[in-house]
Amino acid sequence: MKRMLFIIPWSEFYIGNTDCNFTDEPERAPEGVVGLATYLKAHGILVKIADMQRMLRCNKGDDNQTLNDLWSICQSFNPEVIGFSFFTARFQYASHIFKYITGRFQKKKLERPLMIAGGVHPTLLPENTLSYIPFDAVIIGEGEIPLLQLLSGVRMEKIKGVFFLGKLSMEKADVISNLDELPFPDWNLVDKEFYTQPSHQISNTDIHKVMPITFGRGCMYRCNFCAHNCFLYARCHSSEYFINKMKWVSHQCGVDTFIVQDSSIGNFRDIWSEVCIKLIKLGTPYKWWANLRVNQVDENFLRLLKQAGCIKLFFGFKSGSQHILDKMNKRITVEQCRQTALLCHKIGIPFYSSYIVNYFDETEEDLELTAQLILETKPTSLAINIFSPVPGSIDYDKNISIIEPYIKNIHDWTKLGMLNLPLLFGNMSQERFGYWYNYLRNLKKYINAHETIIGK
Repeated sequence: MKRMLFIIPWSEFYIGNTDCNFTDEPERAPEGVVGLATYLKAHGILVKIADMQRMLRCNKGDDNQTLNDLWSICQSFNPEVIGFSFFTARFQYASHIFKYITGRFQKKKLERPLMIAGGVHPTLLPENTLSYIPFDAVIIGEGEIPLLQLLSGVRMEKIKGVFFLGKLSMEKADVISNLDELPFPDWNLVDKEFYTQPSHQISNTDIHKVMPITFGRGCMYRCNFCAHNCFLYARCHSSEYFINKMKWVSHQCGVDTFIVQDSSIGNFRDIWSEVCIKLIKLGTPYKWWANLRVNQVDENFLRLLKQAGCIKLFFGFKSGSQHILDKMNKRITVEQCRQTALLCHKIGIPFYSSYIVNYFDETEEDLELTAQLILETKPTSLAINIFSPVPGSIDYDKNISIIEPYIKNIHDWTKLGMLNLPLLFGNMSQERFGYWYNYLRNLKKYINAHETIIGK
């Protein structure tokens, strides 16, 4: 029977960090990798997951001990395939772990497993990935079908979605159109007790035991700054499947609170309404937080969400300037943001609003409008994010000539993924941007420190 080890690289924040305070610094459980491993397991593949972030935190930031623990897993499990899954923000750490693993196999004079990469960065930039890390291949797109074919003995050059240096075609993988065909995620493949520790994942003032859950994949919108749907097409589970999935995860993990990870539950509003009606008939057994677009909101829908257990909503207001929203291709209006906030306050649904600053051609007047909208809408929680064009987004593709001079090595790629490249895109001086950014950050600190349940 084939054996595959999944490796999830760590992020730099916890290297040397001896304080593993999960309550204030929670870790989102890796549902994507768990779901993929569960799918392969259901088809007879032996799977194991090495979540390096969890291992590093449990080792009090000791990366050397964590690497030794990984090698022990490799020795005991003896995988034939090792797969890395990572975002751009963990690119350099994937490289570090890859070098360590291949070096240990070489030092022990052992035949190393097939080494492959998947996830967001390898999918969006496969040739770039292989230029820095000599994987045997990368998976482009969703991994279920190509990985199962690979582990079933199909030659790599015959598999759609598997790319390696020298292969002439670069195609996305075939996908499972009917998501109800997927097995429920087996959370016993990871340390679920670690992820279900009470934390502030949903609220800055209250703690919950939370697990992530996915209703669908992809997004129906194409905002210029976002890479969410560049390789996923939008589809979702049936309401019956999703309710049973909630029951399964609740029973397996001992939680009654979920973070619905979809880009917007309003993308499939009719089916999500069916989910809500069924939850209400069950007595509203679960609490949940979800993302929603302001152009998908009305009072009746919000009341249905609250009755079905919604305890918080996340909205991407993004800017208080209509000019900037249009430039982002958000396809929403500032007035829709205002009306959404009014309805949330009226009905009593706490909401988290997210904004982007440093966007193309943004002026001080635009930032002042953003500050005014924040003060006017009174969000329960607030996020202020500095814009940086991420791979896979329209903004990245259009402005790659501006970005390339700042990316000279794999460390710079990681900085790009963490939105830390020193680029000013707005139409103002660095000093004036610094003034407005500090003002908005202080506003965020105040709002998040005084989070309250709003409405009636």
